[in-house]
Amino acid sequence: MLDTTLTDPHRRARADLLARWGGLALGAALAWGIAQSDRLGLGILHAIPVFGICAVAGVLAADALMPKQQGTVRRAGLTPRRIRDFLPTRFAMVLATQAAALIALLTAAALTASADDMGRAGRSLSAACDGLTESHGPWPGLFYSIPILGALGVGSAACGYALYRITRRPAPDGDSALLAADEEQRRDRALAVTAAWGLLVSAPLAGATFFASGALRSLSCLGPAPHTVGWILLPVAVTAGCTAVWSLFVLAAPLSAPRRQP
Repeated sequence: MLDTTLTDPHRRARADLLARWGGLALGAALAWGIAQSDRLGLGILHAIPVFGICAVAGVLAADALMPKQQGTVRRAGLTPRRIRDFLPTRFAMVLATQAAALIALLTAAALTASADDMGRAGRSLSAACDGLTESHGPWPGLFYSIPILGALGVGSAACGYALYRITRRPAPDGDSALLAADEEQRRDRALAVTAAWGLLVSAPLAGATFFASGALRSLSCLGPAPHTVGWILLPVAVTAGCTAVWSLFVLAAPLSAPRRQP
């Protein structure tokens, strides 16, 4: 017989919230400690993926609280579950677009970056005209893009593994209402994992576009073109910042709850 603490939908919902909030609390504590050792912004860049991966661990812990199958596993159908069946399509498309924008921006910034006044490569934007050299920073060159892309790669692998585990978990044995509630919980957890990945994408994109915009608008000797690009990047930064806030809200407040079972 299954433990009633885990089979009762409302107690299980509370355990789900505690597991997810525990991951968020652990991630916030670790991220705060890492950010305190900030060195030219690198501490914050390292803190963001740590927070996101802890949030994913909390979602996986909540999923592990699902009751285990007893006896024969019942199969609801012959069609295998696929990750894309549970992904929030529009949210995932927005994040994929922002990820492409982030990679494009970091690539362009790496190709145009130069060393700052302390000789640190890839941290400044310089322009020479009429015998004068202007230099402005911080600029999202290799000094910042390598940690960002490395964190994005590790975080993407962690989120992909979490989605695989959530999708492949055996369905509980029960009536159609219980199976429908299980499907709803899978979608909610897939949404949470997608939001964790969103933090890895949108937060660095917001920071990179904001500082790139400031550096471009500070150049005066190259004419209006850099200023125009700088102003174009500002709404991108605002959009990415709003996406990061929304992702954090989704992680902290699940949008679905288990339905009451008879």
